[in-house]
Amino acid sequence: MNDETAHGPSKHRLVVLTDIKRGLENDDIQSMARLLLYANVIDIEGLIAVSSCWHRRGGRARDAAIIHSLIDAYSSVKHNLDAHATGYPDPALLHSRTFVGVPAYGNAPGDGFAEQRFSQNPGVQAILQILEDPDPRPVWFALWAGANTLAQALWIAEQTYTDRAFERLLGRLRIYAISDQDAAGHWLRDVYGERLFYIVSPSPASGGRFYRHATWPGISADRFSHGSEDGIRGGGFTGADRRLVSRRWLHRHIRRGSYGHRYPLHRFIMEGDTPSFLSLIPNGLNDPNRPDWGGWGGRYRRYIPDSAYAGRDETYPIWTNAADTVLGSDGNKHHSPQATIWRWRSEFQHDFAGRIAWTLTDNFADANHPPIARLAHHDNFTVVSGEKIELDASPSSDPDGDQLEFRWFFYAEAGDCPQPPHLTGADTPTASFTAPTTDVACELHVILRVTDTGTPPMSAYRRVRVRVEPLPK
Repeated sequence: MNDETAHGPSKHRLVVLTDIKRGLENDDIQSMARLLLYANVIDIEGLIAVSSCWHRRGGRARDAAIIHSLIDAYSSVKHNLDAHATGYPDPALLHSRTFVGVPAYGNAPGDGFAEQRFSQNPGVQAILQILEDPDPRPVWFALWAGANTLAQALWIAEQTYTDRAFERLLGRLRIYAISDQDAAGHWLRDVYGERLFYIVSPSPASGGRFYRHATWPGISADRFSHGSEDGIRGGGFTGADRRLVSRRWLHRHIRRGSYGHRYPLHRFIMEGDTPSFLSLIPNGLNDPNRPDWGGWGGRYRRYIPDSAYAGRDETYPIWTNAADTVLGSDGNKHHSPQATIWRWRSEFQHDFAGRIAWTLTDNFADANHPPIARLAHHDNFTVVSGEKIELDASPSSDPDGDQLEFRWFFYAEAGDCPQPPHLTGADTPTASFTAPTTDVACELHVILRVTDTGTPPMSAYRRVRVRVEPLPK
């Protein structure tokens, strides 16, 4: 059995707001099916069926029933999952945390949220109870749909709590929105401003044409209008390995067994909502509290975006699009916000395929499991220009006894040194480099990726942060 909590002291808490529906929102069903297989490393505290600009009559019992049916499918394979990793929750607990949200579209305050008539809504009350829990960990809200159920809960809380208690509540919120799918997200940011930790590629409330500016389509929109080569023009992008999000690949690697067959094929793009929780997975790379460091869910910077780019005027800084330069599978360099997600596609798709394989057997030896990336030194230290730094991942291991492949690389955009130096031994357990010359202190981020030779190949990471200070004068 694999203990997957080794990369962090605690699991991240998560509440999902989804406009899940059969057919048009098959991608929400896909994302939910993936999420449940990571329920051992993420504390799922709420799964709430809500509305959006695409489904204004969301938040219905029949929508929540889809979530319940996926939990039932999870229940049928939990025995197998338990053989491969610890921490999978009881299906009854997940059922008890599934709710319907506000059954109206969030058009404006007093019209879909900030209305007394929705105060007793089950999803709203669930959010309030979650936020009142004394658990000190932040609560992540993944908005796969509109934000009106969350906005309604905060509207009630602000009227109910003392100012100090409400500020403390806001400080525990972490929001990752898949663009703006109603007006409530705009309202939240305008009203609560810099007090909110809010990751979003902003858009008008029904601004699908602005999705080409967004980061999240990097999950799979290679050949779709939301995909963008440069973060400006739509129509798709190149560079990512398209095979890993193709229907053929999904049929072969994901739609396997009783659980895998509950994963539908998409009508538009595959799993457009999945980036909202990918960075909560403790793989040694992700730190969701530092969106500027980048991870499976993309990389973001905090600033006020241009209104022509965002489709609206933002009043306060938000965590929003940043671009990475990535060497694609085509051998060319690509620079875009969406590249901050698709650069990790091979690893997160193979990791998902590996977990699907866990659902098929209760024999640990019959499936692959991620390696354990370990360092022989600290992951954060300070050096001076010209100093040689030795990196050592030789303590890394694999629970299945597979051979390991090592790759060290600088994540240039995560740091702020002008020019990362040359890495010697980048494909070995031990690598080295010489700290660059600098006139002001700067930081380098060195990423270790360890990949096993199992089927499918699975990966783990470690991030080493090196502060480089200039030589004393």
